[in-house]
Amino acid sequence: MQAHLGTATTILLTAGLLAGCATAGRTFASGSSSAPDTPPAASPPAAPDAAEPPAPAAAPATKPSVLPVEAPPYAGSSYADVGCGPAPCAPICGLPCENGCGGWHVRAGVGYAFSLGEDPADPCVYFGADIGYTFCGTKCGCWGIDAFYRTQSAQFDRDPGGEDGGDFHFVGVKLTYERTIQGRWYGWAGAGPEYFWTSDYLDDDSGIGGFAEVGIGYMLSRSVRLRAGVEVHLMNTDVGRQSVADDGESRWLWLVAPVVGLELTF
Repeated sequence: MQAHLGTATTILLTAGLLAGCATAGRTFASGSSSAPDTPPAASPPAAPDAAEPPAPAAAPATKPSVLPVEAPPYAGSSYADVGCGPAPCAPICGLPCENGCGGWHVRAGVGYAFSLGEDPADPCVYFGADIGYTFCGTKCGCWGIDAFYRTQSAQFDRDPGGEDGGDFHFVGVKLTYERTIQGRWYGWAGAGPEYFWTSDYLDDDSGIGGFAEVGIGYMLSRSVRLRAGVEVHLMNTDVGRQSVADDGESRWLWLVAPVVGLELTF
């Protein structure tokens, strides 16, 4: 009896094991038989968009226009800030002093002088020289200051039938003014007090007089100029009286001299 129960138990365990194996086999077969994942189908290429109009061509780069710039004003109208360097343009543009360039100058001139007044002298050759400084100016002109020397040999008629000859000498200081007329041409003027004396006359004299000048000039270069004008001296003197009775009696005498000259600036 016990032998039959053991056999039955063994059969039941064996059947249970077989049933479990069969279930596992089906599960495995079902899992392994599933189709592998397939990659998604590639999307068809997108249709090209409608042709776009070409972009307009870029405008060629243009150079910015540059307006001419005038030379900087030296100090508004006084030209004081820049100082006295080289002139910003050639002399044909005007006097260097009008462009802010003052400087020293020397002048020499020659003329033919005649006198006006009571008992005038005979006309004769007349010489002179200046040394001075012209200040930085404006387009309205330039001021300067000069020391000058002038001399003339002159003869006076002397009664009865004779002559009284000698020399006049003048030294003085004058205030001057210059301004461009056009191109290389310019005008000039000056005036100031002077001291005069005479030598070699029968009755020499000395005293204080007045001097004035006016004329035009032409600039050959920035440093060399030609000048032409008229110079006038006014004095009260008793030299050269014609009548012996008038000796020692002073009278007003004008000395007028058309002159030409040369100026050097530096």
